[in-house]
Amino acid sequence: MKFILNIRYIVTGVFCIICLHGCMGGMAGWKGHNVRKDNRIPLEDAAGKTSGVWKTGDLSLRYDCLIKGNRIQLDGETTLTEKLTHFTTLDHLSIMVQFLDREGTVLGHEILYISSYRAWIPMINLSFSRSFVLPSETASMSFSYSGKVSDGSGDDGIDWDFWSTP
Repeated sequence: MKFILNIRYIVTGVFCIICLHGCMGGMAGWKGHNVRKDNRIPLEDAAGKTSGVWKTGDLSLRYDCLIKGNRIQLDGETTLTEKLTHFTTLDHLSIMVQFLDREGTVLGHEILYISSYRAWIPMINLSFSRSFVLPSETASMSFSYSGKVSDGSGDDGIDWDFWSTP
């Protein structure tokens, strides 16, 4: 009987380690990955305040960027494209900012925006105001996101996942 209990503990422990290992991979984000040149936003010449717009087929992200010493302040607003606003519900949306070195390798990342769960699209406010410490050797930044919209529920419902990697 004692042998069976020990095996259960061992199996449970191995299972927990496997699950935690999978979770840790997701938490690491894009650190160490190389970002495409067309998705890099240079920060080296961004002394003081700069503004810009980052667009994809899913959304448009207008941002103001202020760098003071080793800190960056990002303020802005995201607008969903028409193909997403035809749905009624934003199930979730998370927008990340990645900080890159001169070669475009991700040094670190932060959450820029997370929506509330199942928000009604006509009423959502997709604005953000966040401040972060810049990793040393940061030369540029990039954005990424993942989200889901839906319309209806049950058998009549339809949903759409959308995302952009850095």
